[in-house]
Amino acid sequence: MMNTNETHDEPKTTAGSPAATVFYDGACPLCAREIAHYRRLRGADRLNWVDIGGDHTTLERYGLDYETAMARLHVLDGSGAWQTGAWGFAELWSHLPAYRWLAAVLRFSRTLPLLDRAYALFARWRMVRRCDDGFCAKAREGAMADPGEMAATSNPSGTKRVTQTSGERSCA
Repeated sequence: MMNTNETHDEPKTTAGSPAATVFYDGACPLCAREIAHYRRLRGADRLNWVDIGGDHTTLERYGLDYETAMARLHVLDGSGAWQTGAWGFAELWSHLPAYRWLAAVLRFSRTLPLLDRAYALFARWRMVRRCDDGFCAKAREGAMADPGEMAATSNPSGTKRVTQTSGERSCA
């Protein structure tokens, strides 16, 4: 059985196919089920999976604060650029042969902005449900970064620290 709390700090690469790092909320039942599905697929072993509810120092290393990471799916692509929301899913799917066709169709058809708007509504609803029970406040106490602290400064991993806004395609 796969450990869903497993994190990988350094991206893996394979010949001709740069890896991506997927940041997900493993404490969210829906998110955890979906990520578990993806992790069982061929190609998933080339991706890094980071449960954002775990070690907040990992988020800090990538230049991401807890609130920003919780607000939307974040995928750090092979070139070091952040893909979030629907674009994050397209990036994730592009590494999984079973979903690669879907990523290509969505990118080609230019429907990602519309899907991202729908995802933003879902993400907002998810946060309200997750935070109603006080989970977010408890988890925030363990966070390393202050929510308002994120400015465009560089960090040791070479990615940029930026604040994510709803509907934005990429953080850096």
